[in-house]
Amino acid sequence: MNKKFLLFLLVITIAILYLFSVEKLISKNLNTLNSSIKSNYINVLVLMNESVNKYFNQLDYIEQLKNENIRNLQYKLLYEKKSKELQEINKNIDIHIEPKLIYKKVRVLSYFKFNDHSKVILDKKIKENKISALITYDGFSAGIVVNKNNKSIAYLNQHKRCNYTVFIGETNTPGITSGIQNDGNIIVKYVPIWKDVKIDDEVITSSMDSIFPYGVKVGKVIDIIIHENTKNVIVSPYADTLGNRDYYLYSKKIEDNNTSN
Repeated sequence: MNKKFLLFLLVITIAILYLFSVEKLISKNLNTLNSSIKSNYINVLVLMNESVNKYFNQLDYIEQLKNENIRNLQYKLLYEKKSKELQEINKNIDIHIEPKLIYKKVRVLSYFKFNDHSKVILDKKIKENKISALITYDGFSAGIVVNKNNKSIAYLNQHKRCNYTVFIGETNTPGITSGIQNDGNIIVKYVPIWKDVKIDDEVITSSMDSIFPYGVKVGKVIDIIIHENTKNVIVSPYADTLGNRDYYLYSKKIEDNNTSN
């Protein structure tokens, strides 16, 4: 074997070894590249999935906020409506109460007679020989209360013996209540014929009888009947006493053992 042939074999061997080393290096680099591509691909998929979920979650949250805004608007409208109603009620119960007046809650126990809805028995006793005032929870005159056989008997506005003094209109025209008509409107008698009374004049208690405090609202004038020397005024009452069981009792001197605000 000559030297040239040996040299040729050596060169071939070196070349083959070099080629295998390069192939391994390329293969290694390719694997590294593939791993990097796979990793980036997975990261992109995860990011896209998170973005989509976040988008839909935001849509759900926006929808939830819209629904809450609608509910809040409904509550706001309801609140404004109830506030206006409360203002109207407060306006209607604007009673001019004198200082140091004493009120207490009373409840109807029963009718005095089953066939008479205008006369009821109350659960609180009042002083004998004393007439007290009965006022509804919304601040309107409802009748008078007397002690009869050690029972508190209330004559409601519709009873003919429910008599208390009133003032009519801005001129404070005097009169006395005297039961109701068949249509449920209060009759105010003994109104001076020379005094000017108009339809829609408001009627309030005058306190001239020492029964009611001044200014408790009774109703509004709906008709005027002229007689020879006086006139009767027909009043549409504010108080609805038919079937009502809860009232305030007012008296200037309620016995201490029966007093409760």
